[in-house]
Amino acid sequence: MKIKSPKILNCEDKNLFDAYVEGEYTNYKFSENVQEEILISSSTFDGCIFQNINFNNIKLKDMDIIDSIFENCDLSNQVFDNKYLNRVVFKNCKMLGTSFVDASLKDVYFENCTSKYLNFSNSKINNISFLDSVLAESSFMEASIKNVGFEKVDLYRAEFIKTNLKDVDFSSSDINGVIFDMESLKGIVVDEYQCRNIVGMFGVKVK
Repeated sequence: MKIKSPKILNCEDKNLFDAYVEGEYTNYKFSENVQEEILISSSTFDGCIFQNINFNNIKLKDMDIIDSIFENCDLSNQVFDNKYLNRVVFKNCKMLGTSFVDASLKDVYFENCTSKYLNFSNSKINNISFLDSVLAESSFMEASIKNVGFEKVDLYRAEFIKTNLKDVDFSSSDINGVIFDMESLKGIVVDEYQCRNIVGMFGVKVK
């Protein structure tokens, strides 16, 4: 799967708190944490690089993200509901409980992320790749999915309900305990061992 990379221009090093005061988040590189609690709202991260940023002191509200990279960041419990993410990379990030309900995600790449309890309910997901990441107990309830890749992903007890997963390949991932409804199961790709587990979900025993 070909994911379009973020279009990053020459980023200027910037203190995140200074950007907050100025209300401008375009073509900057942020690598210094803020010490006080701040609310960043009703804006767009555009062409930005975030490195080693802990967002625990930062509340993001009504933020779109375009052409940006998050590396070694903690975005746990941030809310991107109803927002737009395009050409975004999350690498080596902690994203426990991060919410993308009713969001639109296109060309987004997750690599080596600890992302338990992600919520993609009712989201529109197009050209997304998850690699070497933990998505245990995440929710894909009534999500609209097109061109999604799961490679070496921990999906333990994740749920896929009323979600079209035709041709989605789960064969390299851990789907133990995953909840599928019949609609979501149609056309998925699994290996023989996973097939036995799925059959077992419906009380069928394979000799």
